[in-house]
Amino acid sequence: MASKLPPAADWQARDITDWNCATFLAFITETTREKYGVEYSPGGGGSKQARWGRERGMLKNAQGKYGNRVLKAFIEICWREYRTSKPELYPYPSVCFMCGWMDRYFAEAVSQVAREARREKVAADAEQELAVDGEELSDWF
Repeated sequence: MASKLPPAADWQARDITDWNCATFLAFITETTREKYGVEYSPGGGGSKQARWGRERGMLKNAQGKYGNRVLKAFIEICWREYRTSKPELYPYPSVCFMCGWMDRYFAEAVSQVAREARREKVAADAEQELAVDGEELSDWF
């Protein structure tokens, strides 16, 4: 029997490979509250329902194109690099703003995730190389 995944909104309990749009939105809303001290609300025009739908669509497209690890790294880079001259109006970047105006950071996110993957592979290879087989050790003695 397959193990049941934690709820989609529980982004801290889920492995990044199991994240979906609901998980990303939970991550964004919780982290926005922590980093900026305000409740997250999607940007852009139209009704609130339309704005949430647009953000879900943008997240889904980015997930399909880049993958979960790159998308999460991209969001974190956008938070790090976000600057505004009107913090009272725009205290945080919305998903629409990130994807529309900060999309140049996707390349940095792709590179960052690739570097991390290479580091993990090198560490795993080194660990495997250091593992000594008991039979091989007995041959030494």
